[in-house]
Amino acid sequence: MATKSTSITYFDDLLAKHDFLFVVYFRGHWCPFCIAYLKALEGLESQIGSLNGKILTVTAEPESQSEATRKSSGFTGEILVDTENLLALELKQRGLLTVAISEKAGYEHGMAQPSVLVIKQNKEVLYSWAIVPALMNLGGAKDRPVLTQVWDNVQAQLQGKASPHKKVGTIGAGSVIFGKLFG
Repeated sequence: MATKSTSITYFDDLLAKHDFLFVVYFRGHWCPFCIAYLKALEGLESQIGSLNGKILTVTAEPESQSEATRKSSGFTGEILVDTENLLALELKQRGLLTVAISEKAGYEHGMAQPSVLVIKQNKEVLYSWAIVPALMNLGGAKDRPVLTQVWDNVQAQLQGKASPHKKVGTIGAGSVIFGKLFG
């Protein structure tokens, strides 16, 4: 269920209750790249939770679309609806993550573009990535980091070990189309 409290307060409260947050911004229920990303994220939920971490997804899409997102992705975790992009602006002000905001019909205050932030309770950033929308990445749709590799690196950091992936791979259009066609 989407959260009714202010997005900034909700983020801060969740971070205070967990050792780390794994935050993923997504565009909306209509985006096949986002749906594929949420499916991958759902597969990490038990591992993240077992280390007292919490997944938080954030979207600027109106709350009325959250059920469609869940239905098409199977995602059961937290969806924070932040139609005014207040959390994105706050994260930028704190120097943690710069979420691109693009104009799009149906998004009164702009559409938050794909981004990932993994942050510990002590405010240490374990991973930070935000798309810069361009023609080459289909306006911010593709070329996102592979979440399982991000998670591998985060786990290693939490254990004081070296990251196994020196460079995190990206998800291109081909893998999303293949997944859409063949499950």
